[in-house]
Amino acid sequence: MKKWAKSIFVLMTASLAVTAPISAMAATESSVSIQAESKGDSVIDEKLIKKIEKSVERLVQVVPYLKDYPITEFEMNAETSRVEVKKYQTKEKKAPYVRIHVDQNTGEVKFFSHITGKGGFSSTYPLEDAKKRATEFMKQWYGEDMADYQLDEEASKRNSSILFRKMVNGIPFRNDTLNFAINSDGQIQHLARGDGYAEPVEMERDLRKIQFADPKKVHAKEKVEAMFASAMKPYYGQSADGQSYRFLYTPSLEEINASMGAELPAKPNNKIIQFQPKAKQIMIKSKEEAAAFLAAKTGYNPTKGRATFQEASDPKTGVSNYLWTTEDEFIANIFFETKTGKVTNYQVLDTKRKSEADKKLSEEQALKAAVEAMSEFLPLTDKEMVVTANRYEPDQNLYNFDFTMLHEGYPVDGMLRQAHIDAATGKATLLDWRIAQTIKLPDIKNAMTQEETAKKFLEKYPMKLYYSLDEENKNVAELVYISPLVPKEEIDALTGEFYTYGEGEATE
Repeated sequence: MKKWAKSIFVLMTASLAVTAPISAMAATESSVSIQAESKGDSVIDEKLIKKIEKSVERLVQVVPYLKDYPITEFEMNAETSRVEVKKYQTKEKKAPYVRIHVDQNTGEVKFFSHITGKGGFSSTYPLEDAKKRATEFMKQWYGEDMADYQLDEEASKRNSSILFRKMVNGIPFRNDTLNFAINSDGQIQHLARGDGYAEPVEMERDLRKIQFADPKKVHAKEKVEAMFASAMKPYYGQSADGQSYRFLYTPSLEEINASMGAELPAKPNNKIIQFQPKAKQIMIKSKEEAAAFLAAKTGYNPTKGRATFQEASDPKTGVSNYLWTTEDEFIANIFFETKTGKVTNYQVLDTKRKSEADKKLSEEQALKAAVEAMSEFLPLTDKEMVVTANRYEPDQNLYNFDFTMLHEGYPVDGMLRQAHIDAATGKATLLDWRIAQTIKLPDIKNAMTQEETAKKFLEKYPMKLYYSLDEENKNVAELVYISPLVPKEEIDALTGEFYTYGEGEATE
């Protein structure tokens, strides 16, 4: 599944340029100056400046409050070679101000932001009136056809994000989205690009050079919905108070390639792993025995060198802990039952020890090592678990794996076991095979199926067809079905109701 981070959303209020004057413009208006970043001999093209001036003058006519900002400065950002515009109320007063971004070829204003210096945005202006205000601007600026942009009614739920999407072949192109914020006075606080999910196209991008997929060659919506259903993830979800469980389905796909021949994206995790449990129990009676155990399992002896030793115990849990530290770092610890001395988990982490990075294991080899290490201590009944997280930590040269217990083939939330594998040695530097409590899970014989939960979900959040730029080839726009997912919402497969973690639950 392809995802774009929400940080891609572009607000034109970021990174104020550090500027220094480089030339004066031969213009009759004393309110205009040209500046550039003090890097090299950057020169702003005066022909471009004239084009920008003309577009800015037009913007002032469409956005009346800009008349209160008569002082105009042009800047060239040396890092991006982009000309930007700032408008001020006076030469001396630098805040509030208006920042304007323009097409570097045509000089046309594309985006702007009114920067007040008052912190976060809030607005009491009626939402429907805000949509009308944004639509009025679009028609004044682009003409009655709004340059083929169309208001996305469903996505425009708040004054800070009123979206207009470019339509191609009658289908919204999500990478070309205009984003308005309308303040309490009904003024445009900003016109930005992006919807917070899809990477925006560059301002100067010629859409005619993008190859848009043929809308006649797409999967039937029914097939796409079946693909969505097959990716509904069932699991036992723990309540917020940790005292009970529900059997839940959560959507694991936000986007499905609609083109014929496209396959369902493979899920990177949720792979069921088979273990060979040996139920081995290690008893320790002293810190020396604990250190010897750690040295054998991890290849690192915490008693050597600069470490100091501490011991702690918790009467409530009946667990004790041996801990080795230096003045500024944790080195190793081992947990065990206070009464019996039975080890339950351990970890070593000495940041000063050297790693043989040239012997780094592959992820597959590291997973095999984690399974073997975990199998040694697992109860005989725990023969399979699911990998719910796997990541490589380059600064520590470690592979980290999270395993979740299964019940009747389904993951159990909160029943987590972990293993860290040294990528140089293949030894487990962290191993935690505990299960903290005995739990009661619901009977799921009458639970809804994947298909039933998917149907209910899509009734509330129907999938829509969009064009979306290919992540690998920015000259190609694919057709994708997207469900406007609410990440917090899941479906209780026993009640058929939508469920949000923590809502409607009494906590002690």
